[in-house]
Amino acid sequence: MYHGTPNDDPVSKYSIRANLFNDHLQYLKKNNWNTILFKELNNLSIYPEKTVVLTFDDGYADNFVSAFLPLIKHNMKATWFITTDSIGKHAHWMGTPTLQTQMLTAEQILNMKNAGMEIGSHTCSHPDLTKLNYQQQKNEMIRSKEILESLISCKISSFAYPYGRQNDKSIRAVKYSDYQLACTVNPGDFNSEKNPLLVKRITIFATDSAATMARKLAFADNDVGWGKMTGYYYQRVKDKLAGNL
Repeated sequence: MYHGTPNDDPVSKYSIRANLFNDHLQYLKKNNWNTILFKELNNLSIYPEKTVVLTFDDGYADNFVSAFLPLIKHNMKATWFITTDSIGKHAHWMGTPTLQTQMLTAEQILNMKNAGMEIGSHTCSHPDLTKLNYQQQKNEMIRSKEILESLISCKISSFAYPYGRQNDKSIRAVKYSDYQLACTVNPGDFNSEKNPLLVKRITIFATDSAATMARKLAFADNDVGWGKMTGYYYQRVKDKLAGNL
């Protein structure tokens, strides 16, 4: 899960500098990782084991030059979850408008879709869904879906919960709104969650190097600090020795 990809130091811990994102792509390319769209997870069995879905939440304008174009260059693809009220505007939940809060335009989103990227919904106004009633949640999900489908002339089947927050009403609302897959921010690989409306994702933070990203891929976890890694390998050695006794 990525967010903004600015050229300058990111103001959000969830965004990552453009050059660092390019390092991530270089790693994936060099190590033969296959990228697919989020909606293609329904056919996961036909893809190789080293398959990853790259997702971008919100729809920041800097993604166009710093993420979309590099992906095209490397013959890779990704899924963008768009907050429809903010198309061509600014991310109001980020506070004072700056260059880093500027959002993708409708034309850019259409160009990305036409180039093979997937466009998904991230609601209309980016609310905390757990603070809305069932009808309000449905309105956010259905209207954003309609806006995007009208914009790109394509069925929208993927959804991401803003802030990763959802409750039982959210699950019912997203199912009623005819989304096939929806993702959270809970860490884990695809097979670790059986509910297709609660798909897990690994979060990429501003300081994550390509090496950190590689460990996150390997362990399907957000916490891949050396302390945890040391404990993991210690336990593996311990279990192996115990098995040999």
